[in-house]
Amino acid sequence: MSTGAAAHPRRPAPGLLPSAPMSLQATVTRLVAELNPEQRAAVLHSGGPVLVLAGAGTGKTRVITVRIAHLVAGGIPPDNVLALTFTNKAAGEMAERVAQFVGGEAARAMTIGTFHSLGLRMLEQDAKLLGYRRGISLLDAADQAGAVRQCLKRLKIDPKRHDPHLFLTLISNARNSGVSPAQMGASPAHRFTARVYQAYLDWLAAYHAMDFDDLILQAIRLLEEHPEVRDRWRERFKTILVDEYQDTNGAQLRLVRLLAEEHRQLCVVGDDDQSIYGWRGADFRNILHFEEHFPDATAIALTQNYRSTGHILEAANAIIGNNSERRAKKLWTDVGDGDYVQVVTCKDPQGEAAFVAAEIRRRRELEQRPYAHFGVLFRTSAQTRAIEEAFRLAGIPFRLVGAYAFFERKEVKDVLSYLRLLVNAHDEVSLLRIINFPQRGIGPKTIGALHDFAQEIGGSLWNAVERFDTAPHLNETQRRNLGALVEVLGEARRRHREERDLGGLVTWLCDATGAREAWIRDPTEGPGGERRWKTVEHLIRSVTNWQARSPGGELRDYLRLVALDAKSTGEEENRDEVALMTLHAAKGLEWPVCFVIGCQEGLIPHQRTLEDSRGDVSEERRLFYVGLTRARRTAFLTLAKVRLRFHGTEPTRPSRFLREIPNGHRRDIDRVKSAGEVDKSETIRRFEALKARIAGPPRR
Repeated sequence: MSTGAAAHPRRPAPGLLPSAPMSLQATVTRLVAELNPEQRAAVLHSGGPVLVLAGAGTGKTRVITVRIAHLVAGGIPPDNVLALTFTNKAAGEMAERVAQFVGGEAARAMTIGTFHSLGLRMLEQDAKLLGYRRGISLLDAADQAGAVRQCLKRLKIDPKRHDPHLFLTLISNARNSGVSPAQMGASPAHRFTARVYQAYLDWLAAYHAMDFDDLILQAIRLLEEHPEVRDRWRERFKTILVDEYQDTNGAQLRLVRLLAEEHRQLCVVGDDDQSIYGWRGADFRNILHFEEHFPDATAIALTQNYRSTGHILEAANAIIGNNSERRAKKLWTDVGDGDYVQVVTCKDPQGEAAFVAAEIRRRRELEQRPYAHFGVLFRTSAQTRAIEEAFRLAGIPFRLVGAYAFFERKEVKDVLSYLRLLVNAHDEVSLLRIINFPQRGIGPKTIGALHDFAQEIGGSLWNAVERFDTAPHLNETQRRNLGALVEVLGEARRRHREERDLGGLVTWLCDATGAREAWIRDPTEGPGGERRWKTVEHLIRSVTNWQARSPGGELRDYLRLVALDAKSTGEEENRDEVALMTLHAAKGLEWPVCFVIGCQEGLIPHQRTLEDSRGDVSEERRLFYVGLTRARRTAFLTLAKVRLRFHGTEPTRPSRFLREIPNGHRRDIDRVKSAGEVDKSETIRRFEALKARIAGPPRR
């Protein structure tokens, strides 16, 4: 996305103070002059809170980064700047752009990160004030699900009959909305969930653990209960910027208000039309009611789009205009109308997939596009099977984003648990994970005895393990194995202090603990041991690359990064492949050619929304709008005439959102009637291509 196309007269920007180096002043003057009038107003605003309504593709990242540079050029010390967003990837990209403007040293002095990383930073310094004496044990999603299963067992509820992730979603939404278990239980319909909610909170307290919600909620508690801490952080962050403000929940709003309500130097950037995470607690009303929360605020709308062509934007404007609860704005572009939005009706999901594959191959050959120029978006992961089969048959490389989380693999979580114990020996969650891996003969009964011993000596579970020679109810083998564990972790800490080679440390630790041998040779670990070790080698490369990119970075920093944004190692993102992902995952991305498949009632809008939301499809409409505005040059909206069911097929209905696209901006294509001969020739072509691949290169 580029804002360089804006044709506005270059002139010096007002408001630059002489306290900044001339080179920075000159850089900021040039950057500000390149902005369009609305962007410039957002960058130069001073004197109170400002809401920047940044429509899709309107250059919001450039506005944020240039505003930061402008603030530093105007005399704000870099370490007084706080910029918040929602993923480590977005924060990293923001920091890189800022560094290009103000220099690496100044950028590193700023705090640019996620809400959760800020909360963790606050708690690492002062969690003891809240009673966390042994450091922080941070649960990931899998750990949370395991905790809920344990809670269900304690409540004598069969965990196999209930989805722990559903409970976690309900609990998270309640916590971030300030609803306690008692308040939830006041409703007869929610008493069952309230019991699990309370049991989960009790579990967290018993294990001195925190989940991701706690990183915000406990930080809020810290600021509210300890004025000296609140004053210290307010003094530190004298200017605050928040990206993707429409995705904030109630707790994140409270945190922002606690930090900004005194100095009120706050800039938030977002778009209510792209608020698509209500199901996980995001409240788009935070952006609608910004002036109520900050009565002295100014609102500035960015509407010039630098991503998409005219027909795509007019279609998107028409669709989102049907939502009543929104801030009125209309995106526009000066790059021309471009291609009509292509609405393609296919016979069935297989025909739809065949059309997408054929169109990608056609455009790749005709327009010389790499595969990475194509994105295929869908509402649910169940829609991918037909697309994957069609792509494999056609020889189209693809990347299924979110197919699995690398850091959720068992072997990776085992290694990370060992590493966390090097940083915090009292991390009970990590200790429980590895205390019997590789097998040491330490079962639930022995762990229970160690817990009792820990309470007896007034210490943590690790304190009990350290006293393996005097702990009761252990046999000689168990004492010997626990002693070996204590010795290995002690040696690992020494190596980490002295050698600082994280990749080498992980390799040594896997060998010294016997983990590598267990993965590869021990049949009790199941098949695929070599594959698991290959995964660990991938982790070793990941930590080695991170250390090379982060001079001076500590093991604690790497573990914090993984805990806060453990989605992938990032090594697959630069390949020339078609991207397949959900509409939710596509937010913030763009492709020259974009397909949104399954544009049918029951998929978009989703059937669950139609059944549960009393006819309110506004968030589903925003999701559709997000999908359409991912396209830069060409957008395909495809649907199948029939869908497969267990008993055969049944007819579908086109999505209501398709009817909202004006005829003057769309082109309808009926592949049901015309696809026969095309499918036949495409099948022949695929068969010949498949034979050629099997046969290999011709012999000389």
